Amino acid sequence: MNDAIQSPFNYTGSKSNLIEQLNKYLPSDCSNGYDLFCGGGGFFVNSIDRFETIVANDIITPLMEFYSWMQKTEWNDVIKTLSDANISKTDREAYAVLRSRFNQNKNFVDFFILVCSCTNNMMRFNKSLGFNQTWGKRHFNSNTENRLKAYHDRIYGNNKIRFENKSFKDVYIPDGSFVYIDPPYLITEAGYNSYWSKSLEKELYDYLEEIDRRKIKFMFSNVMKHKGVENPYRDRLSRFRIISLDFDYRKVARKQKNENTEEIIAVNY
Repeated sequence: MNDAIQSPFNYTGSKSNLIEQLNKYLPSDCSNGYDLFCGGGGFFVNSIDRFETIVANDIITPLMEFYSWMQKTEWNDVIKTLSDANISKTDREAYAVLRSRFNQNKNFVDFFILVCSCTNNMMRFNKSLGFNQTWGKRHFNSNTENRLKAYHDRIYGNNKIRFENKSFKDVYIPDGSFVYIDPPYLITEAGYNSYWSKSLEKELYDYLEEIDRRKIKFMFSNVMKHKGVENPYRDRLSRFRIISLDFDYRKVARKQKNENTEEIIAVNY
């Protein structure tokens, strides 16, 4: 285990525990970084020092609102707000009320408390993008608070970071930038994959070829094999340098059996 800052969100595919491997392959000549699918933030929060500025983007609106709020809010106000919103880990009804309210108003504080209280602390969305993860008999606790504090200390008042809430296609990338691309994985079962589709996957590979033509350096993370299923777009990476990564996501997803997952990064430099 490295000394990376751990995300306060439990993402299957969090890059906090891969950051040493990823940073090893970052280019040294790009001052501006872009994290197009920042998710739990394991990449951007641990790679800030490698860039003069870094843009963290994700399409999940309450997630990005939560990060933006922490960036501009003192810790005492953060912890008071979250403590006041917290629910008991034994109160199933309170969880149901919270989930229903969030699906109506999409409040970012409700979102964080939901994630802290649901099964495995894993966010899941239905096809209508409503939060649908089940009650997990847990809540915002001291362990999550400690992770959140380290995360907050990293981003609070840090104007090297800019947060955006867009589709990856709509983020403006200037020439000479570095782009990290870690999309939802098409062939896995992560709950946030409701935000993803086969058509978006195809568009993403088109996008990789487009920014490669612009000579923009990128690092692309993806799963090429999972439970015997091959990624159908694997051949489209053949022009790039492929590097295998070494990490077991079963520990994150609470699974015990061997899933035979092959995760890689592809770089164009």
